Amino acid sequence: MPRAIVVAALLLGAATDPLLAGAAFAEVVAPPSVISRTVDSGADLVLSRPTFWNSACNARHVTVTVIQPPANGTVSVTEGLNTANPHPKFGTPGRCGGMQIMGKRVVYRSRPGFHGSDVVIYQYISDWGEKAKATVFITVR
Repeated sequence: MPRAIVVAALLLGAATDPLLAGAAFAEVVAPPSVISRTVDSGADLVLSRPTFWNSACNARHVTVTVIQPPANGTVSVTEGLNTANPHPKFGTPGRCGGMQIMGKRVVYRSRPGFHGSDVVIYQYISDWGEKAKATVFITVR
C-alpha cells in the first residue's frame, strides 16, 4: 500500500474509531464561564469536577491549572470518582452518563475567619485538547 494511503487510513481511523475519536489535531475550546458561589468561612467549596471518558467509559486524562489563585484562601486539585455528566460540555455522554468515572476535583477553602469576596481563575484541558476556563467569584460568609 502506498505510504500516502496508509497515512490517510490512519488519520481516517483516528476520526472514525470511537476509542480514538476526539484525538483531534485541533484544539476544542469552550466559552469561558463566569460563576458566582457562596460558602461559609473555612468550609470546602467544590468549584468543578472535570471528568473525561472514552466510548468504553474509561477515564481520560485531564490537567487543571490554577491561573489566578485566591487572595484569601487556597485551591486544591485532587483526583476522585465523579459522576459522568449526562449533559457534558464536550462530546456526548453515550452510555456513560451517570456512571462513576475518575476525574479531578477543584476545591476552594477560605482562610479561617475570613469573610468577604475572593476570586479564582482556573482552566482545564483534556488529553484530546478539549479546553475550558472559568472565573469564579466567591462570597465567603
